[in-house]
Amino acid sequence: MLVQYHHMATYTPSLQNNLGCLSALLLIKPHSLEESVQVLWQGIVSEWFPFRDGHRYSIKGFAPANNTMPYVTVIEVMTIVPNPENSEDFDERQTLLVECKRPSRDTPLEWHEGQFEDDLTENLNAPGRLFGAVAIGKKVRFYQFNGKAPAGQKLAQLHRDTIHMSTDSGIIEVERMMNYIKANAWQ
Repeated sequence: MLVQYHHMATYTPSLQNNLGCLSALLLIKPHSLEESVQVLWQGIVSEWFPFRDGHRYSIKGFAPANNTMPYVTVIEVMTIVPNPENSEDFDERQTLLVECKRPSRDTPLEWHEGQFEDDLTENLNAPGRLFGAVAIGKKVRFYQFNGKAPAGQKLAQLHRDTIHMSTDSGIIEVERMMNYIKANAWQ
């Protein structure tokens, strides 16, 4: 059992070697719906934050209240940690929130950070740090959210420009961002 656990602890997540993620990426077409983007990101999330290592995720769909609000699915990653007050209990801590949008939503309005900041604020259990990603089709932007920062400084993009996962360098950049998030979540 110890050998098996040690093997799991040293596992290196990868997209380049993950057939499921690569096929999910190829299945995203210009006319695809949010679900195809969600399937890709479920694969990515489960590669970096597996259930066996104390993570779980939930998926929420948000229907528009009116025609100006985009439809989006959100994957929320929770990390399960022992409760310091009760040794038989666990706490769930939010780690990562991924908004998945269909490729046709690739417009400046849909990338607007103010809406994403509002979503992160609403989803945060306690003021603190949370990572986020906005995925529109095969493109993504990663963010760090600090609930304790002054207004206007709570959300910071973790990289320059938008990452295009249809390129090898884009896939490598997503791996780099996911490694950063995993290493810095709840530190």
